[in-house]
Order: sequence, then structure tokens, then C-alpha cells
Amino acid sequence: MTTTLRSIFSDRCRAREAAEALERAVLSRFGERVPYSHELTLRVDRGTQFTAHSFREAARILNVRLEYAGIQCPEDKPYIESFFGSYKTEELYRKEYKSLAEGRTGWESYRAWYRNDRLHQALWYKSPRDYAKITCNSKLLVA
Repeated sequence: MTTTLRSIFSDRCRAREAAEALERAVLSRFGERVPYSHELTLRVDRGTQFTAHSFREAARILNVRLEYAGIQCPEDKPYIESFFGSYKTEELYRKEYKSLAEGRTGWESYRAWYRNDRLHQALWYKSPRDYAKITCNSKLLVA
């Protein structure tokens, strides 16, 4: 059986991994479930990992409201669509990977660069890392 990038990367987010990622995110931000005084909504696509009972139950326990994007509606999830569009044009289409390991390294390298060094117009031409430093130190209620 031939191993392809799609067969490796598409297998990496089953319901269990999605629920664990959600739990880690909520615990790192709130220390436990989302307080009832907050209203946190997570917009996801209709992938089986997000429609699975175990993921929906984890969201309920963590007090996270799930909102499902429409089918064939990329405008329902513009941030991730924008990210993958940038990834394709800035990394994927410019390189010819000779192996799966090389492709994985390219992906990891791009993600690190995107988070730490790439300037984003929506963040006043700062990298997400630099923008987070500024907003975390700010006393503003809305950054």
C-alpha cells in the first residue's frame, strides 16, 4: 500500500484527538470548564471527528457550544480557509517534496514561521507571537 501525505495527515484528527485538543485549550485558558458566565462557541466543520458523540459530549462537559459550518460553505469558516490558502501559496505550491518526511518538516516549519515571524495585516503588521505579547500585557478589555 502506498503511503501518501493525505493518508497520514487526514488520519491525525479523530474524535478522541479533537476532544483532547479542545480540553487542553479550555484547561489552559480557564483552568477547568468554561465558566457559565462566559459564552464560548466553537465553529467546526461537519467532519466525523466533530459530529461524533464523544466530541459533542466533551464540548458539553467543558461548557463549549458547538456551531457547525454549512456544507460547501467556506465563508462559514474564513480563518482556517485563509490559513490553508496561505499555506498552499506560500509553502506547498513552491516546493517539491521528495518524501513524506520532507513534507512533514515543511508543514511544521511553515506553522512555526506563520505563528512566530509572519506579519499579519489584521494584527497591525505584527506576528501572532508579538501581537499576543502586546495584548497579554494590555489592560484593555477588547484587544
